[in-house]
Amino acid sequence: MKHKLILSLVMIFTILLNACERENLTPKPPTYLKADLPEHSYHKENFPAPFSCDVSDLFTLKNTLRCDSNYCEQEIDMGRAINGSINLFYKRLANKDSLPSLINFSNKEVDFHKIKADKIDFDQIIDQENKVYGTIFELKGDVATNYQFYLTDSAQHFLRGEVILNCVPNYDSLRNVLVYIKEDLDVMMNTLSWKSK
Repeated sequence: MKHKLILSLVMIFTILLNACERENLTPKPPTYLKADLPEHSYHKENFPAPFSCDVSDLFTLKNTLRCDSNYCEQEIDMGRAINGSINLFYKRLANKDSLPSLINFSNKEVDFHKIKADKIDFDQIIDQENKVYGTIFELKGDVATNYQFYLTDSAQHFLRGEVILNCVPNYDSLRNVLVYIKEDLDVMMNTLSWKSK
């Protein structure tokens, strides 16, 4: 009788032990570090190309390439907290007929990332007072650039930009940084104004 009781207790203990082990084998979803980003603050920046806008206080203008009154390439360092850059390409329109080809080129640059993008959202910018019109594209997924945009006055000026982060693309881990960047880009584009010649 004692022997059966001990055997029963061993079986119950074994069953409970196995049940506990199985519970611990449940895979947990991956977690990512949350970047500690400062509050947004801005200053007015006058670019070498004929435009100005408000930019984040984290941003620093870097080298310009081939910059003259007709064309300019400008890099903006986004600071250590973000570890990336915004590459801007300004072109003065030779005539109104050159605008469609520049818009098509910008759209092709976005299309180039369709293979990796899970989804592409876009917002239109229409500021009739400052004559600023354009589109910002948000590429969701593990892509090389999550934001691209273009702005124009439809007559003289065309500006294209793209955000490049210095890390391996992982959309899930970068999501809070991308939301932060989007706010800064919205401020830039909604405060942009063209300079007269």
